Amino acid sequence: MKTLGIIAEYNPLHNGHHHHLQISQKKTEASRTVIVMSSTFMQRGEPAICDKWSRAEMAICAGADLVLELPLPFACASADYFARGAVSILAAAGCTHLAFGAEHPDLGQLTTIARYIEKEPPPFNHKLRHFLDKGHSFPRARSLALQKTLDLNPELISNPNNILAVEYIRTIERKSLPLQPVAVPRQGAPYHGTILSGQIASATAIRHHLQKKRGLEKLADFMPESALQILRRELERGNAPVFPGYLGPAVLARVRVAEEQDIANYPEVAPGLDNRLIQKAREASDWSDLLEKAGARCFVRTRLQRILIYLLLDLTRDFQEKIKYPETPLYFRPLAFNQKGKEILHDLKEKERMPLITRPAWRNRPRVPEIQHLLDLEVRATDLWALQVPNPAWRRGGRDFRTPPLALL
Repeated sequence: MKTLGIIAEYNPLHNGHHHHLQISQKKTEASRTVIVMSSTFMQRGEPAICDKWSRAEMAICAGADLVLELPLPFACASADYFARGAVSILAAAGCTHLAFGAEHPDLGQLTTIARYIEKEPPPFNHKLRHFLDKGHSFPRARSLALQKTLDLNPELISNPNNILAVEYIRTIERKSLPLQPVAVPRQGAPYHGTILSGQIASATAIRHHLQKKRGLEKLADFMPESALQILRRELERGNAPVFPGYLGPAVLARVRVAEEQDIANYPEVAPGLDNRLIQKAREASDWSDLLEKAGARCFVRTRLQRILIYLLLDLTRDFQEKIKYPETPLYFRPLAFNQKGKEILHDLKEKERMPLITRPAWRNRPRVPEIQHLLDLEVRATDLWALQVPNPAWRRGGRDFRTPPLALL
Protein backbone atom coordinates (compact mmCIF):
# COMPACT_ATOMS: atom_id res chain seq x y z
CA MET A 1 0.00 0.00 0.00
CA LYS A 2 1.41 3.38 -1.02
CA THR A 3 1.42 6.02 1.69
CA LEU A 4 2.28 9.60 0.80
CA GLY A 5 4.21 11.75 3.25
CA ILE A 6 4.27 15.56 3.15
CA ILE A 7 6.13 18.02 5.39
CA ALA A 8 4.26 21.27 5.96
CA GLU A 9 3.58 24.32 8.08
CA TYR A 10 0.22 25.40 6.60
CA ASN A 11 0.54 28.90 8.01
CA PRO A 12 -2.22 29.05 6.82
CA LEU A 13 -3.17 26.42 4.23
CA HIS A 14 -3.82 28.03 0.83
CA ASN A 15 -4.57 27.07 -2.77
CA GLY A 16 -0.91 26.32 -3.49
CA HIS A 17 -0.79 23.81 -0.63
CA HIS A 18 -4.06 22.26 -1.81
CA HIS A 19 -2.71 21.97 -5.35
CA HIS A 20 0.51 20.37 -4.08
CA LEU A 21 -1.47 17.86 -2.02
CA GLN A 22 -3.71 16.87 -4.93
CA ILE A 23 -0.87 16.62 -7.48
CA SER A 24 1.27 14.60 -5.07
CA GLN A 25 -1.56 12.14 -4.40
CA LYS A 26 -2.18 11.74 -8.11
CA LYS A 27 1.52 11.42 -9.00
CA THR A 28 2.26 8.78 -6.38
CA GLU A 29 -1.11 6.96 -6.63
CA ALA A 30 -1.03 6.82 -2.84
CA SER A 31 -4.11 5.57 -1.01
CA ARG A 32 -3.21 7.32 2.28
CA THR A 33 -1.60 10.66 3.12
CA VAL A 34 0.31 11.58 6.26
CA ILE A 35 1.36 15.15 7.03
CA VAL A 36 4.11 16.06 9.48
CA MET A 37 3.36 19.64 10.49
CA SER A 38 5.20 22.23 12.55
CA SER A 39 3.37 22.87 15.78
CA THR A 40 3.45 26.37 17.27
CA PHE A 41 6.58 28.08 15.93
CA MET A 42 7.76 27.89 12.35
CA GLN A 43 11.08 26.99 10.75
CA ARG A 44 11.87 30.67 10.18
CA GLY A 45 11.41 31.54 13.85
CA GLU A 46 7.88 32.98 13.68
CA PRO A 47 4.72 32.04 15.60
CA ALA A 48 1.93 30.27 13.77
CA ILE A 49 -0.94 32.54 12.77
CA CYS A 50 -3.45 30.14 14.36
CA ASP A 51 -3.06 27.13 16.63
CA LYS A 52 -1.77 23.73 15.54
CA TRP A 53 -5.12 21.95 15.87
CA SER A 54 -6.87 24.45 13.58
CA ARG A 55 -4.13 24.17 10.97
CA ALA A 56 -4.26 20.37 11.21
CA GLU A 57 -8.04 20.55 10.67
CA MET A 58 -7.41 22.57 7.51
CA ALA A 59 -5.13 19.78 6.26
CA ILE A 60 -7.68 17.01 6.86
CA CYS A 61 -10.41 19.04 5.16
CA ALA A 62 -8.07 19.56 2.18
CA GLY A 63 -7.56 15.80 1.67
CA ALA A 64 -4.93 14.57 4.16
CA ASP A 65 -5.70 11.57 6.37
CA LEU A 66 -3.43 12.09 9.38
CA VAL A 67 -1.50 15.10 10.72
CA LEU A 68 1.39 14.44 13.09
CA GLU A 69 3.22 17.04 15.14
CA LEU A 70 6.83 17.97 14.38
CA PRO A 71 8.48 18.64 17.78
CA LEU A 72 9.64 22.19 18.30
CA PRO A 73 13.45 21.65 18.33
CA PHE A 74 13.08 20.40 14.74
CA ALA A 75 10.19 22.64 13.65
CA CYS A 76 12.01 25.84 14.63
CA ALA A 77 15.48 25.00 13.32
CA SER A 78 17.78 25.33 10.33
CA ALA A 79 16.80 23.42 7.17
CA ASP A 80 19.10 20.49 7.97
CA TYR A 81 17.58 19.75 11.40
CA PHE A 82 14.05 20.57 10.23
CA ALA A 83 14.44 17.88 7.57
CA ARG A 84 16.02 15.34 9.93
CA GLY A 85 13.09 15.41 12.33
CA ALA A 86 10.26 15.54 9.80
CA VAL A 87 11.62 12.92 7.39
CA SER A 88 12.40 10.53 10.27
CA ILE A 89 8.81 10.71 11.54
CA LEU A 90 7.35 10.09 8.08
CA ALA A 91 9.63 7.10 7.53
CA ALA A 92 8.71 5.63 10.92
CA ALA A 93 5.02 6.18 10.07
CA GLY A 94 5.40 3.82 7.12
CA CYS A 95 5.28 6.37 4.31
CA THR A 96 6.55 5.08 0.98
CA HIS A 97 6.84 8.46 -0.79
CA LEU A 98 7.88 11.96 0.28
CA ALA A 99 6.49 14.69 -1.96
CA PHE A 100 7.80 18.23 -1.71
CA GLY A 101 7.40 21.43 -3.68
CA ALA A 102 10.42 22.86 -5.45
CA GLU A 103 10.99 25.95 -7.54
CA HIS A 104 13.18 23.81 -9.83
CA PRO A 105 11.84 20.25 -9.46
CA ASP A 106 14.73 18.48 -11.21
CA LEU A 107 15.12 15.49 -8.89
CA GLY A 108 18.36 14.43 -10.56
CA GLN A 109 20.06 17.76 -9.96
CA LEU A 110 18.67 18.09 -6.42
CA THR A 111 20.00 14.60 -5.61
CA THR A 112 23.42 15.46 -7.08
CA ILE A 113 23.62 18.53 -4.86
CA ALA A 114 22.49 16.59 -1.77
CA ARG A 115 25.13 13.90 -2.29
CA TYR A 116 27.84 16.46 -2.98
CA ILE A 117 27.11 18.41 0.19
CA GLU A 118 26.99 15.21 2.23
CA LYS A 119 30.44 14.13 1.00
CA GLU A 120 31.94 17.55 1.79
CA PRO A 121 34.73 17.31 -0.81
CA PRO A 122 37.82 19.51 -0.15
CA PRO A 123 37.16 21.96 -3.05
CA PHE A 124 33.67 22.63 -1.69
CA ASN A 125 34.88 23.03 1.91
CA HIS A 126 37.63 25.39 0.77
CA LYS A 127 35.16 27.62 -1.11
CA LEU A 128 32.68 27.47 1.77
CA ARG A 129 35.31 28.67 4.24
CA HIS A 130 36.40 31.36 1.79
CA PHE A 131 32.92 32.87 1.56
CA LEU A 132 32.28 32.52 5.30
CA ASP A 133 35.51 34.41 5.97
CA LYS A 134 34.25 37.15 3.67
CA GLY A 135 31.34 37.69 6.04
CA HIS A 136 28.54 35.86 4.21
CA SER A 137 25.87 33.98 6.15
CA PHE A 138 26.16 30.18 6.06
CA PRO A 139 23.26 29.67 3.59
CA ARG A 140 24.67 32.30 1.25
CA ALA A 141 28.24 30.99 1.59
CA ARG A 142 27.12 27.45 0.82
CA SER A 143 25.14 28.61 -2.20
CA LEU A 144 28.15 30.50 -3.56
CA ALA A 145 30.46 27.54 -2.89
CA LEU A 146 28.15 25.20 -4.78
CA GLN A 147 27.93 27.63 -7.70
CA LYS A 148 31.72 27.76 -7.94
CA THR A 149 32.38 24.04 -7.59
CA LEU A 150 29.42 22.54 -9.48
CA ASP A 151 28.72 25.36 -11.97
CA LEU A 152 25.00 25.40 -11.13
CA ASN A 153 22.15 27.77 -11.82
CA PRO A 154 22.23 30.06 -8.73
CA GLU A 155 18.45 29.86 -8.31
CA LEU A 156 18.64 26.09 -8.01
CA ILE A 157 20.39 26.35 -4.65
CA SER A 158 19.08 29.62 -3.26
CA ASN A 159 15.27 29.29 -3.39
CA PRO A 160 13.65 28.25 -0.07
CA ASN A 161 11.83 25.15 -1.27
CA ASN A 162 14.84 23.87 -3.21
CA ILE A 163 17.01 24.25 -0.09
CA LEU A 164 14.56 22.14 1.92
CA ALA A 165 14.29 19.61 -0.91
CA VAL A 166 18.05 19.07 -0.85
CA GLU A 167 17.94 18.52 2.92
CA TYR A 168 15.07 16.03 2.64
CA ILE A 169 17.07 14.00 0.12
CA ARG A 170 20.21 14.20 2.28
CA THR A 171 18.29 12.79 5.26
CA ILE A 172 16.76 9.98 3.21
CA GLU A 173 20.16 8.93 1.84
CA ARG A 174 22.12 9.47 5.07
CA LYS A 175 19.75 7.20 7.01
CA SER A 176 19.00 4.83 4.10
CA LEU A 177 15.27 5.39 4.61
CA PRO A 178 12.72 3.55 2.43
CA LEU A 179 11.21 6.78 1.11
CA GLN A 180 10.90 7.69 -2.56
CA PRO A 181 11.41 11.46 -3.04
CA VAL A 182 8.94 13.14 -5.40
CA ALA A 183 9.57 16.70 -6.58
CA VAL A 184 6.46 18.73 -7.46
CA PRO A 185 6.74 22.10 -9.26
CA ARG A 186 5.88 24.97 -6.92
CA GLN A 187 2.98 26.97 -8.33
CA GLY A 188 2.01 30.60 -7.95
CA ALA A 189 3.61 33.52 -6.14
CA PRO A 190 7.17 33.43 -4.79
CA TYR A 191 7.62 32.08 -1.26
CA HIS A 192 8.29 35.56 0.13
CA GLY A 193 5.72 37.35 -2.03
CA THR A 194 3.55 39.83 -0.14
CA ILE A 195 0.94 40.65 -2.83
CA LEU A 196 -2.32 38.78 -3.33
CA SER A 197 -2.57 38.08 -7.05
CA GLY A 198 -3.48 35.31 -9.48
CA GLN A 199 -5.08 32.18 -8.02
CA ILE A 200 -2.19 31.08 -5.80
CA ALA A 201 -0.75 33.56 -3.34
CA SER A 202 1.93 32.80 -0.78
CA ALA A 203 1.19 32.21 2.91
CA THR A 204 3.34 35.30 3.52
CA ALA A 205 0.95 37.41 1.42
CA ILE A 206 -2.09 36.03 3.26
CA ARG A 207 -0.56 36.83 6.65
CA HIS A 208 0.44 40.28 5.38
CA HIS A 209 -3.18 40.86 4.29
CA LEU A 210 -4.49 39.82 7.72
CA GLN A 211 -1.97 41.95 9.58
CA LYS A 212 -3.27 45.01 7.77
CA LYS A 213 -6.71 44.14 9.16
CA ARG A 214 -8.25 43.74 5.74
CA GLY A 215 -11.38 41.64 5.25
CA LEU A 216 -11.46 37.90 4.68
CA GLU A 217 -13.60 38.22 1.55
CA LYS A 218 -10.58 38.73 -0.68
CA LEU A 219 -8.94 35.57 0.69
CA ALA A 220 -11.73 33.47 -0.83
CA ASP A 221 -9.75 33.54 -4.11
CA PHE A 222 -6.60 32.21 -2.45
CA MET A 223 -7.68 29.64 0.14
CA PRO A 224 -9.86 26.50 -0.07
CA GLU A 225 -13.30 27.26 1.31
CA SER A 226 -12.88 24.83 4.22
CA ALA A 227 -9.56 26.41 5.28
CA LEU A 228 -11.00 29.90 5.03
CA GLN A 229 -13.98 28.93 7.20
CA ILE A 230 -11.69 27.50 9.87
CA LEU A 231 -9.58 30.65 9.79
CA ARG A 232 -12.74 32.78 10.04
CA ARG A 233 -13.92 30.78 13.04
CA GLU A 234 -10.58 31.24 14.87
CA LEU A 235 -10.54 34.98 14.13
CA GLU A 236 -14.11 35.40 15.39
CA ARG A 237 -13.24 33.53 18.59
CA GLY A 238 -10.24 35.76 19.14
CA ASN A 239 -8.00 32.67 19.08
CA ALA A 240 -6.09 34.18 16.14
CA PRO A 241 -4.25 35.86 14.54
CA VAL A 242 -0.80 35.84 16.12
CA PHE A 243 2.01 37.77 14.42
CA PRO A 244 5.74 37.89 15.24
CA GLY A 245 5.55 41.49 16.43
CA TYR A 246 3.29 40.45 19.30
CA LEU A 247 6.33 38.82 20.90
CA GLY A 248 8.28 42.10 20.91
CA PRO A 249 7.80 43.18 24.56
CA ALA A 250 8.59 39.70 25.90
CA VAL A 251 11.67 39.38 23.67
CA LEU A 252 13.04 42.80 24.60
CA ALA A 253 12.48 42.10 28.30
CA ARG A 254 14.22 38.71 28.04
CA VAL A 255 17.28 40.05 26.20
CA ARG A 256 17.66 43.24 28.26
CA VAL A 257 17.97 41.30 31.53
CA ALA A 258 20.31 38.67 30.07
CA GLU A 259 24.07 38.45 30.39
CA GLU A 260 26.41 37.62 27.51
CA GLN A 261 27.35 34.19 28.86
CA ASP A 262 23.64 33.44 29.24
CA ILE A 263 22.83 34.20 25.59
CA ALA A 264 25.95 32.40 24.38
CA ASN A 265 24.44 29.15 25.70
CA TYR A 266 21.64 29.19 23.13
CA PRO A 267 21.72 27.37 19.75
CA GLU A 268 22.87 29.26 16.64
CA VAL A 269 24.45 32.08 18.69
CA ALA A 270 27.85 32.79 17.11
CA PRO A 271 30.69 34.59 18.93
CA GLY A 272 29.90 38.30 19.15
CA LEU A 273 26.19 37.92 18.53
CA ASP A 274 25.43 37.63 22.24
CA ASN A 275 26.86 41.09 22.98
CA ARG A 276 25.30 42.53 19.83
CA LEU A 277 21.83 41.33 20.79
CA ILE A 278 22.07 42.81 24.29
CA GLN A 279 23.26 46.17 22.97
CA LYS A 280 20.62 46.38 20.24
CA ALA A 281 17.82 45.28 22.59
CA ARG A 282 18.52 48.38 24.69
CA GLU A 283 18.14 50.55 21.59
CA ALA A 284 15.21 48.74 19.93
CA SER A 285 11.56 49.54 20.52
CA ASP A 286 9.90 46.39 19.14
CA TRP A 287 10.45 43.01 17.40
CA SER A 288 11.11 44.38 13.91
CA ASP A 289 13.33 47.16 15.21
CA LEU A 290 15.47 44.66 17.11
CA LEU A 291 15.87 42.43 14.04
CA GLU A 292 16.76 45.44 11.91
CA LYS A 293 19.35 46.74 14.36
CA ALA A 294 20.89 43.36 15.26
CA GLY A 295 21.02 42.08 11.69
CA ALA A 296 24.23 41.81 9.72
CA ARG A 297 25.36 40.20 6.48
CA CYS A 298 26.67 37.18 8.39
CA PHE A 299 23.47 36.78 10.45
CA VAL A 300 20.38 36.12 8.34
CA ARG A 301 17.09 37.39 9.75
CA THR A 302 15.56 33.93 10.15
CA ARG A 303 18.50 32.81 12.28
CA LEU A 304 18.02 35.81 14.57
CA GLN A 305 14.29 35.10 14.81
CA ARG A 306 14.94 31.49 15.83
CA ILE A 307 17.44 32.61 18.48
CA LEU A 308 14.82 34.93 19.98
CA ILE A 309 12.35 32.04 20.17
CA TYR A 310 15.00 29.84 21.84
CA LEU A 311 15.53 32.59 24.41
CA LEU A 312 11.82 32.88 25.19
CA LEU A 313 11.39 29.12 25.54
CA ASP A 314 14.71 28.54 27.33
CA LEU A 315 15.78 26.11 24.63
CA THR A 316 19.50 26.07 25.46
CA ARG A 317 22.47 24.06 24.25
CA ASP A 318 22.26 22.22 27.58
CA PHE A 319 18.66 21.31 26.76
CA GLN A 320 19.79 19.99 23.38
CA GLU A 321 22.33 17.78 25.13
CA LYS A 322 19.63 16.44 27.46
CA ILE A 323 17.49 15.35 24.50
CA LYS A 324 20.53 14.05 22.52
CA TYR A 325 19.78 16.49 19.70
CA PRO A 326 19.64 15.93 16.76
CA GLU A 327 19.49 12.14 17.34
CA THR A 328 16.60 12.73 19.71
CA PRO A 329 14.14 9.86 20.30
CA LEU A 330 10.91 10.93 18.61
CA TYR A 331 7.23 10.13 18.96
CA PHE A 332 3.97 10.12 17.02
CA ARG A 333 1.59 12.80 18.21
CA PRO A 334 -1.60 13.07 16.13
CA LEU A 335 -3.19 16.50 15.86
CA ALA A 336 -6.06 15.51 13.53
CA PHE A 337 -7.20 12.48 11.54
CA ASN A 338 -10.05 11.00 9.51
CA GLN A 339 -11.14 7.36 9.22
CA LYS A 340 -8.09 6.38 7.15
CA GLY A 341 -5.90 8.27 9.59
CA LYS A 342 -7.48 6.34 12.47
CA GLU A 343 -6.49 3.10 10.73
CA ILE A 344 -2.91 4.38 10.30
CA LEU A 345 -2.77 5.23 14.01
CA HIS A 346 -3.97 1.72 14.85
CA ASP A 347 -1.14 0.28 12.73
CA LEU A 348 1.42 2.57 14.37
CA LYS A 349 0.26 1.55 17.84
CA GLU A 350 0.58 -2.14 16.98
CA LYS A 351 4.00 -1.86 15.31
CA GLU A 352 5.44 0.28 18.15
CA ARG A 353 8.11 1.91 15.99
CA MET A 354 7.86 5.02 18.18
CA PRO A 355 5.67 5.95 21.16
CA LEU A 356 2.17 7.16 20.26
CA ILE A 357 1.06 10.11 22.38
CA THR A 358 -2.35 11.76 22.15
CA ARG A 359 -1.96 14.20 25.05
CA PRO A 360 1.23 14.95 27.03
CA ALA A 361 -0.19 14.30 30.53
CA TRP A 362 2.32 12.50 32.72
CA ARG A 363 0.24 9.32 32.85
CA ASN A 364 0.31 9.13 29.04
CA ARG A 365 4.03 9.69 28.59
CA PRO A 366 6.56 6.98 27.79
CA ARG A 367 9.28 6.72 30.42
CA VAL A 368 11.89 8.05 28.02
CA PRO A 369 13.61 11.13 29.53
CA GLU A 370 14.31 12.76 26.16
CA ILE A 371 10.66 12.51 25.09
CA GLN A 372 9.49 13.87 28.43
CA HIS A 373 11.75 16.91 27.97
CA LEU A 374 10.41 17.36 24.41
CA LEU A 375 6.81 17.31 25.62
CA ASP A 376 7.57 19.79 28.41
CA LEU A 377 9.02 22.14 25.80
CA GLU A 378 5.98 21.69 23.55
CA VAL A 379 3.70 22.65 26.44
CA ARG A 380 5.78 25.78 27.12
CA ALA A 381 5.67 26.74 23.45
CA THR A 382 1.90 26.41 23.22
CA ASP A 383 1.45 28.37 26.46
CA LEU A 384 3.70 31.18 25.19
CA TRP A 385 1.85 31.26 21.87
CA ALA A 386 -1.54 31.40 23.63
CA LEU A 387 -0.55 34.56 25.51
CA GLN A 388 -0.45 36.42 22.18
CA VAL A 389 -4.02 35.77 21.00
CA PRO A 390 -6.49 38.71 20.99
CA ASN A 391 -9.13 37.22 23.30
CA PRO A 392 -7.98 36.91 26.94
CA ALA A 393 -10.34 33.96 27.41
CA TRP A 394 -8.09 31.91 25.09
CA ARG A 395 -4.84 32.78 26.89
CA ARG A 396 -5.06 30.11 29.56
CA GLY A 397 -2.14 27.75 29.76
CA GLY A 398 -2.31 23.98 29.46
CA ARG A 399 -3.98 23.63 26.05
CA ASP A 400 -1.80 20.63 25.27
CA PHE A 401 -3.27 18.83 28.29
CA ARG A 402 -6.87 19.75 27.48
CA THR A 403 -7.00 19.37 23.70
CA PRO A 404 -7.36 15.89 22.19
CA PRO A 405 -6.56 15.10 18.55
CA LEU A 406 -9.35 16.23 16.24
CA ALA A 407 -11.24 13.24 14.83
CA LEU A 408 -13.03 14.05 11.55
CA LEU A 409 -14.64 10.65 10.94
